Amino acid sequence: MTETETVLRALEGPSDLAALRPLYEQTDGPSFEFLEGLLLQDHCRAWCLNRDEQPVAAIWYQCMAEQAEMIDLRVLDAERRLGFGRQLLWASLTALEGVNTVDLEVRASNAPARALYQSLGFREAGTRSDYYATAAGREDAVLMSLSLNHSDNQI
Repeated sequence: MTETETVLRALEGPSDLAALRPLYEQTDGPSFEFLEGLLLQDHCRAWCLNRDEQPVAAIWYQCMAEQAEMIDLRVLDAERRLGFGRQLLWASLTALEGVNTVDLEVRASNAPARALYQSLGFREAGTRSDYYATAAGREDAVLMSLSLNHSDNQI
């Protein structure tokens, strides 16, 4: 049995994106095209997690001054619930230089994502009522925030 290698890779330009397209097929959240445009902006920081040289997850942030907003965390459908989301989120949080606070929003119904964020120290900071469209109407967004302490190499 061979062991697979998992590697964090910074996304730096359009040439890094083609292999990520399968992560964004038939899913909710920001479109591939939106994220592609975001990467062209100076305030975007993004990483992917590769297993055997193939992307299994990607994460995107908008960073301004000492704050970052997580825009999207995506794991390939076939690779969910295997720890790749946690691994990528942790690695990206430790790589966010100059950032003291990370904010995000998540669907109220997305219990696995909320549990992941809480397990890494994110705290609920509020809600946006009826923020997301659903087949049945609207759904709240839960706002979450994390304070980083890079000086101790702890999050």
